[in-house]
Amino acid sequence: MPGPNLVFVAPWECSRLVAQLPRAPQDGLVAVFIESVDKGASLPWHRHKLVLVLSAMAHFAEQLREAGYAVHQRLAESYDDGLVAAAQELGASRVIATEGREQDMVDALERARPRLAALGVPLELREDRGFLCARADFEDWARGRKELRMELFYRTMRRRLGVLMEPDGEPTGGAWNFDAENRKRWPGDKPVPEPFRVEPDAMTRAIMARVARWRDRWGTVDGFRLPVTRADALAILDRFITERLPDFGPYEDAMVDGEPDLAHSTLSAALNIGLLHPRELVERAERAYRERQVTLPSAEGFIRQVMGWREYVRGMYWHGMPAFREANALECTRPLPMWYWAPDGEAYGEGPTAPCGMRCLADSVRQVRDTGRVHHIARLMVQSNFATLLGVVPAALNRWFWAGFVDGYEWVTLPNVNGMSTWGDGGRMTSKPYVSTGAYIDRMSDYCGKCRYDVKRRTGESACPFNVLYWDFLAQHRERFARHPRMAMMIRNLDRIPAAELRTIRKQATAFRASLVYDGSAPIVAPAPNAGVRALPVITDPGPPRRPRTTRTPATRVDGGAAGGDAVPAKTRTAGRVGTRTVTGTAGRDGTRRTAKPREDER
Repeated sequence: MPGPNLVFVAPWECSRLVAQLPRAPQDGLVAVFIESVDKGASLPWHRHKLVLVLSAMAHFAEQLREAGYAVHQRLAESYDDGLVAAAQELGASRVIATEGREQDMVDALERARPRLAALGVPLELREDRGFLCARADFEDWARGRKELRMELFYRTMRRRLGVLMEPDGEPTGGAWNFDAENRKRWPGDKPVPEPFRVEPDAMTRAIMARVARWRDRWGTVDGFRLPVTRADALAILDRFITERLPDFGPYEDAMVDGEPDLAHSTLSAALNIGLLHPRELVERAERAYRERQVTLPSAEGFIRQVMGWREYVRGMYWHGMPAFREANALECTRPLPMWYWAPDGEAYGEGPTAPCGMRCLADSVRQVRDTGRVHHIARLMVQSNFATLLGVVPAALNRWFWAGFVDGYEWVTLPNVNGMSTWGDGGRMTSKPYVSTGAYIDRMSDYCGKCRYDVKRRTGESACPFNVLYWDFLAQHRERFARHPRMAMMIRNLDRIPAAELRTIRKQATAFRASLVYDGSAPIVAPAPNAGVRALPVITDPGPPRRPRTTRTPATRVDGGAAGGDAVPAKTRTAGRVGTRTVTGTAGRDGTRRTAKPREDER
């Protein structure tokens, strides 16, 4: 009698919308969930992200078991180790998996293939169900194009899917986007929406307690309120459509001190682990417009983020890999400032650092530290803008976004950081770097009025660092951008600055960079476990820091799940299996057995 077919459920496939599972249980089919130690140890993941992924996986596994599916869960050194061990233990006939969504998963599946073949078990890869545009379709669109601009891709997707289109083939409202209408500052007397919250259930609270004990992770589990089931994610989608989408368009770029969400949906984390599908978000937004619940700029602005930018970013990720990981067209050399990990000067690594005095940067990083999120403009025009002006290596910034954001995965962050925000790809995604003085932040936020720095000054102790660094950045890259069609005007403005003042600006920029404490312990390329990517040496800033460089040396090897793990002394580890816990459910009957001594936290 042939063995079962195993369906590997990846960490971003936490519902039957995207997992490669039939609609109903089938005899001879087992859903396999794996926590990877290597993946969990690869970055200092935010604890909210760990809880989100592990709890969503656990809830989905339990839901499948209750629905009668056979379910197999295990902790393994790596995804490939886990798949091979599961296939061997269950006597599998075949392993079915989704094509890797990140390069690390592609590598893991390819390592598993020959090992499975040696057992007589074929590996069958299927197209990712979590997107509206297949990878092959994106490559067909990109083939032969000199410019791979999101706007052109977005229009193609609108036409292909018939979203916000009229019978005559023209876009609804006579325009493809309404960006110019969506740039309002949040009014000072307008109430800020309360954050969406889902109270953690017993399963999530147990995972929170577990994650709280793990070492070398960022943030705390306190305040975790994200949806971890499809039902809860759908409830938040309903509330977003009625409560926030009407204000989303005009205020999508606004920033308010202490408010990470404003009118944003906060659904990207649920979307990126498969609790929601992009098609239903697009359909709900368009329906709200057609039923006159929201304006066209609000509906179109949200649809563009989901159907345009998200699909485009995923396509560009694969189009640019693997070179995307080391993209650095501006030849930046600096590591990430410690402010990105410790904005209030709190202890991180070996000790505290000086607090960040830039109100916009400190607040936006504080929001990420406390919640694992902040909306796209703070990411682009504060956090990425500052790092680009400072000269941070794109891969170092990408590492922070990847580790720190609950919706961040390499396919998300790498194109956004190494492509768009830092211009690391030399202009393939965007025609010019997304850099600015403090004037943009002042126009779109309430930060500057109470900041210790003066947003209108570009020299002197009170000068806004964005102003100082911006003009220094243009001076540094003058030859590169002097004839650039979208940068030439900025270069002409640079040339209008008196020579003596520009020398002062550049001297002040050099002193400012030298005054910062940098994260010298972190690699400045994105981690790629077992992928053979060459690691660049850690580069320290040439200027004298105010204190010794922070370093972190874990005392133990760290086990990790799909996004995290428990600290376990290395000597307790065995090759190929780490404290494996196997739970198998069958249609109509659940059975539990343990194939290795459980760890303390799993008893």
